[in-house]
Amino acid sequence: MQKTKRQKADAAGISGTQLSIEGLSRVPSQISQSKLVKSIDSSESALVRPEMHMFLRPYFLLDKKADRLKGIDTREMVKVNGKEIERRWCVKPDAEFGMPGPLERDVLLAIYEIAYENFLSRNLIVPEVMALGTMSAFMRRLGLSRCGKNSNAVKLALKRLVHTTCKSENSFFDKSKNLFVTESFQLLRAVGIAGESDGNGGVVEQSFVQFDDRVRNNLNARYLMVIDLLYMRELKSEISKHLYPILSHWLWRSAEKGYWRVQYHWLAQHLGIKAWDKVWRAKQQLEQANNELLEKGYISHCLWDGWDLLYFPGDAHKGEQLRRQVSKNISASSSDTPKVHALKLEQPESGDHDPLLPLLALFAQGVPMAEPLLKQRGLTTCQAQALCIEKGIKVPIV
Repeated sequence: MQKTKRQKADAAGISGTQLSIEGLSRVPSQISQSKLVKSIDSSESALVRPEMHMFLRPYFLLDKKADRLKGIDTREMVKVNGKEIERRWCVKPDAEFGMPGPLERDVLLAIYEIAYENFLSRNLIVPEVMALGTMSAFMRRLGLSRCGKNSNAVKLALKRLVHTTCKSENSFFDKSKNLFVTESFQLLRAVGIAGESDGNGGVVEQSFVQFDDRVRNNLNARYLMVIDLLYMRELKSEISKHLYPILSHWLWRSAEKGYWRVQYHWLAQHLGIKAWDKVWRAKQQLEQANNELLEKGYISHCLWDGWDLLYFPGDAHKGEQLRRQVSKNISASSSDTPKVHALKLEQPESGDHDPLLPLLALFAQGVPMAEPLLKQRGLTTCQAQALCIEKGIKVPIV
């Protein structure tokens, strides 16, 4: 006997009453199971892999004095096969909810974290509709205490993400189709929040989000950035937190040069801050963020050349790239089974040898020589612990 839509939804772990949430015109037969969403304390999390455009295109406003109803409109000319093409990216806020800010950034990172943990890391396809788990667990991911004020702010942030529209003119890259698209869409197409009305006389039983097809395509095509969530949370300035992932990508892209040169106005726009028309104002605006990243070792130098900034990679960035390469090697040598977290400390096949694994094993056993050797490779103690957790190496909790 063929199952009804309600029976299919109940079997998948999300009740049929949730299917009538406004914004859900179609729900696939297989929705993520609630048992996959687990509570992960922020101290156990190391790397998070957001969809590539989250930081490559401006989307969030960090400037508290900015007009949150104005939106973002960026244009740039690029050469493709000898022809000049304009890439335009616009973010249009909802008249009621306004532009996304720092909290929406953190909420979206947590959503991508769930997508990676429960699907991509297990070689599973990210579903169109994905359960978020309990609000308490979601708040813990954000490092927030569960109180009425924080809970309401997070719920509002989820709705703000849904109601913010992105407009791409040859600027959003769909990795699955290998093309730049011209269309309007939302990063999240719909959201359901547990306990709120489902629009059909009932209440939503389990919180969930629905990804836009373009974003979901990129997630499943592994078009992802790699962000050290622990490092990001240690930063105090909101500009630092946002500048860090931008630097992570562009310092990597500029590795052959040994530095990244960027125009101030481009950077200000991508950081969601006011662009000043005087250099001294611009320097003053970025001084705290640049100094913090210098102190944390992510950059070794930051120089101004007129309106341009030159960023040079520090030891923390080099260590992060080493972790990124290790993670890539491990993924490449893993089987296609869902149990990708079950790491064996064996010698990989020729060409895939990872010199860090023996060191990490010694570090986990408390051997004194391991820690200084890891530091020589740009890894702090915190990063080594996080990497051990990520690779399945048991490390004692200090």
